[in-house]
Amino acid sequence: MINFARSVSFLLSPLFVLLPIPYILVSRFTDNHIYAIKWMIFSYIFILAIAVFIGVGVLLGIFSNFDVSKREQRPLLFTFTALIIFSYLVSLLIFDGPKILFMAVFALILGLIIIAIVNQWVKASIHVAILTSSVLLMIILYKGYYFLFLLLIPLLSWARVKMREHTILETVVGSIFGVLLTVIVYVASRYFLIGMIYN
Repeated sequence: MINFARSVSFLLSPLFVLLPIPYILVSRFTDNHIYAIKWMIFSYIFILAIAVFIGVGVLLGIFSNFDVSKREQRPLLFTFTALIIFSYLVSLLIFDGPKILFMAVFALILGLIIIAIVNQWVKASIHVAILTSSVLLMIILYKGYYFLFLLLIPLLSWARVKMREHTILETVVGSIFGVLLTVIVYVASRYFLIGMIYN
């Protein structure tokens, strides 16, 4: 079962969960799939930069593993991620990127701030938080049978606990964090930024 848990954790890691998000957002709000693919590929550069940073950190012994499981190692990851997000935001401004991606950047910045604060007390599961937020986003945007993806959340939570990367409490906190982040971003886009997104 431990090998199955590792497979679940790997396939539902933030890297893989976040990869389709730029395409999903841009295609949903522009109905232009070629345009969405272009920005998806562009966004991959920044997402993969974080993955490479973690990989190099593991090779150099800076991080204990690819999940950056030790809480005291996470501030360095958060700092680098913040720099990447800032670079991405500047790139969106320079290249006149889709407005919905600015909303996504807002979500990432907000999420990074909140999880950095929470991390002072509880090592919240970033894996579960990102999966929860992404699944809720899919449900909000597409409705229908996408609610079935909710089943992935307890599956990933089980895998993280089985691997002893997190406690049950830490996966629950991660899930709650994902829900709160999605709600905050949805309310902000719905009542304050919806005009910007569609312009």
